[in-house]
Amino acid sequence: LKPRHPLAQGESSPTWHTNRSTTPLTAQPTTLSMATSIPEFKDTFFEGEPGLIAVFDYDYELIIDFNQKLRWAQFIFFPPAWASTLCCYPCFLNQNIEWDTRSRHLALTIDGIKFVQSKRPSLCGLSCTDRGKESKTIPYDKITDCDVQEPAGTACCCFIQNVLYQVSVDTASSGMSKEGKVQHELEIWGLKNPHEFKQAVWSMKRGELPTGALMTGVLPQRAPEPQKMTSSTMPDMTTPLLTDIREELRKLNTLMASKYGTSV
Repeated sequence: LKPRHPLAQGESSPTWHTNRSTTPLTAQPTTLSMATSIPEFKDTFFEGEPGLIAVFDYDYELIIDFNQKLRWAQFIFFPPAWASTLCCYPCFLNQNIEWDTRSRHLALTIDGIKFVQSKRPSLCGLSCTDRGKESKTIPYDKITDCDVQEPAGTACCCFIQNVLYQVSVDTASSGMSKEGKVQHELEIWGLKNPHEFKQAVWSMKRGELPTGALMTGVLPQRAPEPQKMTSSTMPDMTTPLLTDIREELRKLNTLMASKYGTSV
């Protein structure tokens, strides 16, 4: 090691410069927005529904336009379907798509997700071909997954773009079908606000009312699960029972001693 040389006369000691600031660091508060806001809606189908939380609109015009393009492409590029012209199927194709689309309604209630497909005409539009109302409610505690799939790619022939959002709701009974296809408990196509719907579902599953809910107040609490009886929770009933058994044994011992002259 070389000896350290003293500083020459008039030479100042070196000054070390660093990039660190001398200003003390302060923790910046982080705000997390956890509130779920319910969007505005125009669907009046559920008006007067008891326990209504929120209504979510379908984008009917977008759904009708997409399905009409898709169905006509399938009809044109699949020659065996041309035989349906004998039954005037193409004449009612657009109308059937509109009837089916506008009959769909979706809401959140205190009981769960409620999907309704109201009574609607079908086929040629005569009353004898009407289809009845269909309704399905999925309780929140049965839901295992609720996810949104964004549109991508094409639906047919590389020129009909996928434009509809898909919301998939799963329960314990969901899974693979016999044909090897994924089977969801409920598939919802074409919602205007799919992400807000997903957030509202998870909020309700946690027992929290979303911001802007139609029903105000406190959600009904679920019934508590029955507790298992353990040694700490079970009433202390063994002590009196054992005491009675001991007294009976003493009486029996006394009786045997008086009768046979010996004690047991």
